[in-house]
Amino acid sequence: MEKLNSVPENKKCVLISPPEFGKYAPRNLLSLVGYLESKGYPSAVIPLSYYLDFDPGYSPETLRAVLADIIDKNDPLVIGVSCMTSDIYSGKRILEICKELNENIVTLMGGIHPTFMDEDCIRLPYVDIVVRGEGEWTLLELMPALENGSDLHDIKGLTLNENGNIVRTPDRPMGDLNELPPIDFGLLPDAFVRECNVMGMMSRGCAFNCAFCADKRFWKTVRQLPVSHTIREMETLSVTYDNPMTAIEDNMVYIGSKEFSQVCAEIKERKIKLRPDFYVLTRVDMIVDEQGLKDMEGTGIENVILGIESGAPNVLKMMNKKTNPDVIISGCQKLRNHGLQPIGVWMIGHPGDTPEETDRSLELMSHLLDNDLMHAAHITYFIPWPGTCFFDEPEKYGIEILSDDWATWDYYEEDGIRRPIFQLKDFSADEMTAYYYKAYEIVEEKGALPFWFDVGLIGKDRGCVQDFRYSD
Repeated sequence: MEKLNSVPENKKCVLISPPEFGKYAPRNLLSLVGYLESKGYPSAVIPLSYYLDFDPGYSPETLRAVLADIIDKNDPLVIGVSCMTSDIYSGKRILEICKELNENIVTLMGGIHPTFMDEDCIRLPYVDIVVRGEGEWTLLELMPALENGSDLHDIKGLTLNENGNIVRTPDRPMGDLNELPPIDFGLLPDAFVRECNVMGMMSRGCAFNCAFCADKRFWKTVRQLPVSHTIREMETLSVTYDNPMTAIEDNMVYIGSKEFSQVCAEIKERKIKLRPDFYVLTRVDMIVDEQGLKDMEGTGIENVILGIESGAPNVLKMMNKKTNPDVIISGCQKLRNHGLQPIGVWMIGHPGDTPEETDRSLELMSHLLDNDLMHAAHITYFIPWPGTCFFDEPEKYGIEILSDDWATWDYYEEDGIRRPIFQLKDFSADEMTAYYYKAYEIVEEKGALPFWFDVGLIGKDRGCVQDFRYSD
């Protein structure tokens, strides 16, 4: 395996992204490792998919051989994984193998799933510590404590298992993002950076509180990253790696904010190259500032992904979206007026949804497409993610969870048919499945599949490694 020649060596902290990340740069781990490196702690990011040749059918023997090589070259004090729900099994297996190879390694789990399911994770015999929430400042305190054998109870944001007794230290307050260095793509293999998708970020957190989303509970507040970091990342990717940035995929991009206007101005002044399908992710009710839309002109940004979710007022109210069909139509119209391409994300099966409500939603979707107010549409199923009220109390909302296999939650197929992993009291899984395919029939008929779809593969995306609403 020639690629293993690029594995970093002699690093005290090795953080691994599960293979499900595919050809996506693990931005979260780059931030963690970059911060540790800037403070003098030799650390490494391992995009495991790269070392497994992007082969989803990799063998257990190959995985073990790759991890053995990583451990042999580094003899690390710490190995950690960051996991979402859909790749939690891979994360567990990685740490299990690492413990088998070297029982003295301290194993960490972090990310959004371990944060909300910390007790389940810390009870695993091969997981030593769960890092909850934002990890940079926690790891900075944890590394010297582990080196010196110090007490961990004073470090905020940890979950520990002390002989079966689960100990949670206090939650860590959010840190000052101005302390973080820019993302250093040199921490990744050069060949990987030249072919991977890189999502830029201008902020952490979301000002909204949609019921289906765990971001508000995870990030708590909105904090801006320095604009200079975003511009530096864009230029580095384009000039050094000839691989322009894929998107700005904050929890929610605030079009019209001074930071976004600054980014647009810098893109134009520096003539920064972006991908032709570059996009930003936002909400229809954030399309209120005409100046923000004018600022986008000449940047090369054309695609705007909108979390529309539903066209049914009752369902939007249950979602706590604080929008309505008139706001949705107005937002899409403004984008079109400025030559932009709105791509709507629609959700089927949210609590409060029924066949009748979904009909209303599809009517609005058809109206937007028929009147050229929406360029494309992407259909998803609602998922009661950990960290939301729907996961905590499914019975209260009439939710029956049909799969306890975390690996199926992001994408579940049965006999070649994509299906939901739950059903509602008034909306069965079979009914949802029928509406899901009905929605995509409408989208295909109108030639409105998003750019990341392979035409003809209804409901299968070729790019997104995670749902837009559930990101690290």
